[in-house]
Amino acid sequence: MKKRNATLFLLLLNLFIAFLGIGLVIPVLPTIMNELHLSGTMVGYLVSAFAISQLLVSPLAGRWVDQFGRKRMIIFGLILFSLSELLFGLGKVVEMLFASRLLGGISAAFIMPAVTAFIADITTLETRSKAMGYMSAAISTGFIIGPGIGGFLAEIGSRVPFFAASIIALVAALLSAFVLTEPK
Repeated sequence: MKKRNATLFLLLLNLFIAFLGIGLVIPVLPTIMNELHLSGTMVGYLVSAFAISQLLVSPLAGRWVDQFGRKRMIIFGLILFSLSELLFGLGKVVEMLFASRLLGGISAAFIMPAVTAFIADITTLETRSKAMGYMSAAISTGFIIGPGIGGFLAEIGSRVPFFAASIIALVAALLSAFVLTEPK
């Protein structure tokens, strides 16, 4: 039971980190918009790129979760997420920012179905609804706290939030590699 709770906590932490990273971009977008002389329309496309790539890749990623395993997809998704945040932090041209957001959406497409399936695998029918509620709370909390942390870190530098998210996601991937055990 204790191991199952630790596993659930790590899975929720992974979701929190992924959605925290999505929210980090919000307070920094006006600064990046000014730095790169982007229009509001272009910034809207940047935000949409994440969601569109997640939408398109999710059905395929869901199949891969069953084919390649939950743990592997979570780790791969977190590594991709780390790379996408690093690219956004380094991005000096709009094409690199788009590549980052597309990669970020793909990473979320890998993480979401894998975590959902993993939680379903490690819970009973009696505890599953509660665990899924925690999953929803982890996502919402990441979205809520992300802009605040992004704004705070942006005081240090406009790209610092992305480098911080990249490092945190990489640590989460390593932690997942060593702690998670593929469910039976």
